[in-house]
Amino acid sequence: MNESVDLIALDEPRDGIPGVTHEEIDEVTAALAAGHGPFSVDTERAMGIRYSDRAYLVQVRREGAGTFLIDPVGIEHRLGPLAEVMSTDQWILHAADQDLPCLHELGLYPPEIFDTEVAGLLLGFPRISLQSEVAEVLGFGLAKEHSNSDWSERPLAPALLAYAALDVELLLELRDELTAMLERAGRLEWLREECEEIRLRGPRPPKVQPWRKAARQAGVKDQRSLGMLEALWVKRDELARQRDLSPEKVLPSKVMGQLALRKPRSRQDVENSPLLRSRSGRRDALAYWQAVEPVWRLEAEELPSRQFKSDPSPFPPVKQWQRHGEDVAERWNIVRGAVLTRADDLGIRQELLLKPLLQKYLAWDGWDNPEEIPVLLAALGARPWQVENVAPAIVNGARRATK
Repeated sequence: MNESVDLIALDEPRDGIPGVTHEEIDEVTAALAAGHGPFSVDTERAMGIRYSDRAYLVQVRREGAGTFLIDPVGIEHRLGPLAEVMSTDQWILHAADQDLPCLHELGLYPPEIFDTEVAGLLLGFPRISLQSEVAEVLGFGLAKEHSNSDWSERPLAPALLAYAALDVELLLELRDELTAMLERAGRLEWLREECEEIRLRGPRPPKVQPWRKAARQAGVKDQRSLGMLEALWVKRDELARQRDLSPEKVLPSKVMGQLALRKPRSRQDVENSPLLRSRSGRRDALAYWQAVEPVWRLEAEELPSRQFKSDPSPFPPVKQWQRHGEDVAERWNIVRGAVLTRADDLGIRQELLLKPLLQKYLAWDGWDNPEEIPVLLAALGARPWQVENVAPAIVNGARRATK
């Protein structure tokens, strides 16, 4: 962005600050149905504050209808008509992969999406936040100081309502400008393919042994301590779910790791621990002791292992590939070099051109004939635009290596 350009500050929606819709959802649905064109959509959650990633506010804007801020909590069963209306045209979102999961929980599914963040990536923008793209493309300055607010609170302050409405205020204008830029660059089809993959993407699988990160951070290596940390993690999650609080607000992972390191031998050890200084921590001391006490009776083979591989990939770290043969290391150099060079030529990030995991799979599994590389890439899940742009470079590198 040209920093010398003066931005037009946009502190409030041009049509005024809308209120929050709840019981009036039928009237809002009718208004959106009477509008025309795509839907600009965003959500606000309370991550780091509440337990779930549910949407506490859904922002929808449509030409001819206006902007609506919908509080979906408690009226989920009444959103069927809204879902029908919103299934009739494209949704415009920024970072759709962050919003779609909580929208799916509400039964809201788009027939097509336009992701302005992905568009910025494909155009090689150095900064891809909504604030940055709106400034770069439209010349407006948007404030983003409320992104980490508690959106579960009611009533919401006027400043929060303005912020939420502004998140969808300019999406249509931004989409139109980005579309023209993508067309000029010959990359509009690339966006369609990327957006369709995001739209159809399934939910992320749950993390395996998520407490291992806390173990690494606290330096927990003893198996008995690992078992206690796992038990504490499960209990904390149970309490957080019951109270609808972020687990970190119930008991910080750092404190939990330190408590596991101490391997408390009694309820008093937990209750008197200086780690549980807060009122809520002391209140939960009995629950934590009841969680860790059974770990003392576990046999060694029942305790978590010290070694744990969190990466599900079937191959070792790349830096170790040379030990597995010069051929696999050479293939990695071919694939990696081709991707980096081609991404640099296109002015986009290498992980956008071809995900590093796919690069590794291709190099590790290899090929019998360089000519089959495009087919192998497609089988791994690369989109047509990715295959078209990177396969020739990898094929040429493989051919040179066989001469």
